[in-house]
Amino acid sequence: MLSRLIHNERTPRNAKPYCRCWNENRPRLWESNGGCACGEHADISEWRWEMPDSTGTSWVMMCPNQKQVTFHPFYSSGTAAVKGDTALVRDYHYYWEIKMLTEPYGTDIMVGLGTNKVNMADSLFTFTSFLGRDGESYGLSYTGALRHNATVTRENVGFCKGSIIGVKVDLWQGTLEFYLNRKSQGIAFYNLRRHQALYPMICSTAAQSSMRLIYAASWQASLLVDAAKILAASVNGEKSLFLPPGLKHTLKSQFWLTLPNHSEY
Repeated sequence: MLSRLIHNERTPRNAKPYCRCWNENRPRLWESNGGCACGEHADISEWRWEMPDSTGTSWVMMCPNQKQVTFHPFYSSGTAAVKGDTALVRDYHYYWEIKMLTEPYGTDIMVGLGTNKVNMADSLFTFTSFLGRDGESYGLSYTGALRHNATVTRENVGFCKGSIIGVKVDLWQGTLEFYLNRKSQGIAFYNLRRHQALYPMICSTAAQSSMRLIYAASWQASLLVDAAKILAASVNGEKSLFLPPGLKHTLKSQFWLTLPNHSEY
């Protein structure tokens, strides 16, 4: 049983890219490893990645716009991590998306969030699943494993090169939900309101692994959020043509408000 679990944790199950643009296998330099722009129709970035003070370019290289990150651009000697430059605020809904630009491999590549108590540089020379090692962080692995407090709670299909990983944080109800290619994987964790401050985080042990933040938005918890979900479900297809322009623009730019969660399938 243990050996089978370890195998599953290291092997993504049916992971798929968001589109078909990722069939090319030719190598690319990290500077030009932008991939395609599929799924990047809404240019909203309320926060960016923050370059760690304690790590140099041997562990992390960041594009000037602070959206695209390449971990271990030369070789890997451990685990590098970065966090967002803005803390999440209580009573807000947050949603951000990350596109995986290279094929994940190795010990772990993870997407998630954590508190300001997480030491971003304490595993630079250790290969580990950084997010979810303790109660201060939460992470989704490329293998599909969900981790928090040193426990694997359950597994999803994982992600691969070209996948879009969505992270939805409801700090009104205190829940964390992951999306893969904009399909809900169900609520993964509860009781996030117990933390004083949370930050988006990503980490990797793999050399020359790249990820890009393609969307980051928030909305204060209100009846509008609930109404948007109900309205979007009733105006799919041609009916959306009759929406007022202002409302249509809001639902397009804040599309994540209308993404169905697992319980709505």
